[in-house]
Amino acid sequence: MSSVLRRIGYALVPLLTLLVAGEGLARLIGAGGIVLYPTQGNCQRRSMLLGEKFRPHCTATVAGKTFHTNALGLRDDEIVDDGRARILAIGDSCTFGWGVEQREAYPQVLQRLLDADRPGRYRVVNAGVPGYTSYHGRLYLRERGLALRPDVVIAAYGFNDIAPAGDVIVALARQRRRMPLLRLDDALLDTSRLWRWLRWATLRPPSPGLPLRSSPAQYGENMREIVRTARGGGAAVVLVNFLHERSPQREHLAALDAAARDLGVPLVNYAGPRLDVVHPTRQGYAGFAAELRRTLADVGMIGR
Repeated sequence: MSSVLRRIGYALVPLLTLLVAGEGLARLIGAGGIVLYPTQGNCQRRSMLLGEKFRPHCTATVAGKTFHTNALGLRDDEIVDDGRARILAIGDSCTFGWGVEQREAYPQVLQRLLDADRPGRYRVVNAGVPGYTSYHGRLYLRERGLALRPDVVIAAYGFNDIAPAGDVIVALARQRRRMPLLRLDDALLDTSRLWRWLRWATLRPPSPGLPLRSSPAQYGENMREIVRTARGGGAAVVLVNFLHERSPQREHLAALDAAARDLGVPLVNYAGPRLDVVHPTRQGYAGFAAELRRTLADVGMIGR
């Protein structure tokens, strides 16, 4: 046995020497600067449930703006039991506040408006995460959001659902099966320049012709389930649409309209200015938060 182990050891020496030399060369020439899924410096980490989420108590920069996460990994201040009624805003980067300062995202603006009118009565929680689809929202609300005991849930998803990047349910299931390998890959990306370069050099573009992340039927059912789940937890619901009226995926818009109509929940449409084809500007968020406050008051979800 000892002779076998010695032979294996001798065989590994050239390989280890090659790897060490390759790592040294990669660091010397600065190769591997592109990180496919960085876990250092951007606050992201893997999630068995949701694919990815933000680290707690983390600070990073995205779209040129610094953001901070609380103990729950949300772009918000700490959440304490202070007796205030909670308004939980779930959604994607439009809720998160892509391209604007943390205080300029619509949940934070809504918080200030409510504080001015009704100080000490409401706590608006920003649970928006870039990249999330309505299916992520459905899972998050059921497994995480209801634990915050919201009185009102504001749900806004759409742009990521219509992305032709492959069925999100299938993708999440595949990632869960591969999670140990993915976490090993993340660790190597964080520590090895050589590994970064090898991963970048072997990167292939996504396959053309992939299905949408959520079909119109899936999207509509996800939004309906969000409403049912929120109501099951004792919360009222407002749905939000950030999609353009001229969006090529008009069937998704129709599915959202039908969900709001059939379940009898308010639907607030954003029609303000945008930084790009997706995200509202700082001024857009301010106007939208004011409209949302009026809607909440009109339907009796907050006091006048």
